[in-house]
Amino acid sequence: MKVSWGALGIIIGLILVAASILAGALMAGRRLSGLEKENSIMGAGIKRTIIAQGYAFSRTDSEKRAITLEDLKEGYALAKICTS
Repeated sequence: MKVSWGALGIIIGLILVAASILAGALMAGRRLSGLEKENSIMGAGIKRTIIAQGYAFSRTDSEKRAITLEDLKEGYALAKICTS
């Protein structure tokens, strides 16, 4: 029985390429799931900041004065209650 070494080499090469593509896809999936968790944490922080600043702005705008640190602290306290 005669072995075609060229064809065998091509088959082995294709198997190696398929294995490397599969391994890359698995690693990318793991990284994306980690990024989703990180994005949800960052999204909660952004939501909290928007609530706090919106509260501070609306309160000071109704009283026609500048925003103070106390307004922001009260806004963050409200945001903590709202996002809990």
